[in-house]
Amino acid sequence: MARILIIEDNPANVELMAFLLTAYGHTAVSAPDGARGLAAARSTPPDLVACDVNLPDMNGFAVLAALKAEPALSGIPVLAVTALAMAGDREKVLAAGFDGYISKPIEPDSFVAELEAFLPTALPPAQPARPTVLLVDDDPFMLAVLADMLGDEPLRVLSASSGPDALALLAREPVEVILCDQDMPGMRGTELMTQVAARHPRTVRLMLSGQQDLAEIEAALHAGLADAHYAKPVSAASLREHVRAALALQRSRSRE
Repeated sequence: MARILIIEDNPANVELMAFLLTAYGHTAVSAPDGARGLAAARSTPPDLVACDVNLPDMNGFAVLAALKAEPALSGIPVLAVTALAMAGDREKVLAAGFDGYISKPIEPDSFVAELEAFLPTALPPAQPARPTVLLVDDDPFMLAVLADMLGDEPLRVLSASSGPDALALLAREPVEVILCDQDMPGMRGTELMTQVAARHPRTVRLMLSGQQDLAEIEAALHAGLADAHYAKPVSAASLREHVRAALALQRSRSRE
């Protein structure tokens, strides 16, 4: 696992790059401008720096020169991440001393591999982290059954017995898919979905219930607070298929 410093003034670009790097087990830190990027590098030297060229005040070329001028930082690979597209731009960037060049907009499917190619050889490429599914149900038996159904999938399965417990877990754990019951004491499933949609909009929100009255669930689906609803009982094969589809949806959201 590598520590990678992102120096970029566009918050959306930072969020996407950090998400992708973290998914592959790396530690991503960021700075919105060159001065703070240099301060971050001096505080804890990273294994690699991904630096935008068109930064405010202190551009990427100045950041590169400052990094290479300090003996403790001069050996760190520095990649230019830029939207420059004119003839000769790539050659100009490489001639300035950048170790590599990644074009914007970045390609989520290849971004991490492109960065890893410049990591020191002592740091092998990381393996993708397993996506996480959070099961929420106040019935311990149902939680165990659902977890068992997903046992053969390449997933990390977490569980919570109530809406508040689920929110507390989501606050400290990255979760790609949440699957929750509707009829729970204290906080109903649709109430939980409302809060998850607001706090963690990229998490795919699935509901699994045995209720006959689906008015609240249908309202949540119509409002975009829940992504799908499935009826209990559900077979293991169907559940696995639903979760795979949800993970595909979550990957598409992460690229938006």
